[in-house]
Amino acid sequence: MSTKRNTEHDAFGLAGNRLNHILDQIGFRQGRGRMAEFQSYLTDKAPNIFGDLKYTTVRSWFQEHSPPMRKIDAAIQALQYDYTFHHDVSHIKTWWKVGGFYPFVNEFGDPVPSINELQQEATDHNEKLQFVVMSLVTEETGELFRTLSSKELVMLKDKAVQFAQDFSDPFKTECPSEYLRIVIKAELSSLLKKQTK
Repeated sequence: MSTKRNTEHDAFGLAGNRLNHILDQIGFRQGRGRMAEFQSYLTDKAPNIFGDLKYTTVRSWFQEHSPPMRKIDAAIQALQYDYTFHHDVSHIKTWWKVGGFYPFVNEFGDPVPSINELQQEATDHNEKLQFVVMSLVTEETGELFRTLSSKELVMLKDKAVQFAQDFSDPFKTECPSEYLRIVIKAELSSLLKKQTK
């Protein structure tokens, strides 16, 4: 067992730590009020099982105790109404109950980031992209930068950002013709400049 895996095992020794991690992995609300939100979610989604669920019971789940396996099954099933589990649900249920093998791994056995971590990474990437694009807009507009309105500059930035986001989106498989025109115009301009030299 690797050191990383040992550290994870130590970090998830309590059932509450495992529950919190499961909720992090699927993108469930974080921070203050999470327990109350979880209780409310379960009573709304599975009232026949969790209709009389007490806050003190839920609080114990976020500490040292895990619910009985039938309640774990029901909780995971209820969460699946709104959240996607990208790993083996049966392993996740067992892990919540007793710990053991860390279920959030890829096919190579390496831990994978949670939905929240991926969303934060995407937000960070998008914010950096905004800075890069504005820098390029400033550079490319040159002297025109002073005469263009802020609305026009924002429009240029937004178009460039959208192009970059479309380019990096693995689900976009067709390039819009307006993007192709931009590339063709830029390449044609470059060719014509070379011919005149």
